[in-house]
Amino acid sequence: MFSLFKKRQSTEELTFKARVERFWQWYSQVGARFYQTIESGKCADLATEVSKGVDDLFPGLAWVFGPGAEGVGHSFTLSGEGVLHRQLLAIYCVNRAPKLNGWTFYASRQPGTIEGIRMEIGGHKFDAMEFWITPKIDSESEKVDITVWHPLFATVRKESERLSPLFLFLDEVLGEFGTGQWIGVIESNDIQLADAIPLKELHGFIRKLEAEKGWQKLPPGESGVVYSRKERLNRFLRDDIIAGSTTHPGLVNEYFRAEGRLQDPLAGTGADYVFVSFDCAFFPEVKEMVDKRSVIEDALDKALQSAQSGRVLGGAFGTQFGYIDLLLFDGRNSLEIVARVLRQHLPAGTAINFFAKEKISQKVVL
Repeated sequence: MFSLFKKRQSTEELTFKARVERFWQWYSQVGARFYQTIESGKCADLATEVSKGVDDLFPGLAWVFGPGAEGVGHSFTLSGEGVLHRQLLAIYCVNRAPKLNGWTFYASRQPGTIEGIRMEIGGHKFDAMEFWITPKIDSESEKVDITVWHPLFATVRKESERLSPLFLFLDEVLGEFGTGQWIGVIESNDIQLADAIPLKELHGFIRKLEAEKGWQKLPPGESGVVYSRKERLNRFLRDDIIAGSTTHPGLVNEYFRAEGRLQDPLAGTGADYVFVSFDCAFFPEVKEMVDKRSVIEDALDKALQSAQSGRVLGGAFGTQFGYIDLLLFDGRNSLEIVARVLRQHLPAGTAINFFAKEKISQKVVL
């Protein structure tokens, strides 16, 4: 039988791609046994074994067993616990999961039941089933604003104490990212409004709304935002950026706050954030640079995705350099793919830089 821990190099030396391959090789061997153990009502017996497998290869990721798709079979979920750095890794991992009989694999916690869930705060015990929601559709933002009532609100006056348990229960009803994707303004009310619905019915309300409106919510890391910067002091690489677009604004903001000395947010995972920098003088016109950067981004994304070795996160242009941001899963192999594509489009002196301050010295200059 394949062993997750047999004849392995130190896990610290494995790229994230290699870790994912090793994990699914192991899971393919144990999946049938896990399924039968869960069927026999002994799911708890697997906790130590699975935790060891996940923690050793995927530090920072959480896991849980649950029902399969449409309630058929069982599911295994890997989750970044709402942290996009880790969530992107979970998505990549689950996208490479094998097809196993009876199993569904998820990259975030799915909607579940709130029956029997309670939370105590400030000496008050909130029962999730006693929350009532009055939804209001915001067509402009494609979200649902909600007014919330609970019988304990008559004695709980602080808004924070009223809503803290609600956020926990919303994640159970809507799933790990459902609250952020679908819920807009949240307000509490001292009385139960006439058109309120039980919290447990909110998921069904949103699914119906989604079907009627045709609204689609992209997974984390798939929807892009545009950003711009007014202060450009050239204190560090990327400090010259005028404007850019990204599917990971958190990474961009963290880098600027750290003034180019960002502590590695992917430390210990075998994955890397890098960015390409090239001289703007190579493209005298801004439009030419933006158009060419788009072509290069497409070429990079195609090459990395076909090798299951990385993805493009976005790009930017500055007063001195143009930039392309990447998430790499396969270490040196990924870097070689990036370098090969760049040589076809950009001049000598183009560089592949690491976001992490611990790896600045590993910069690659073409």
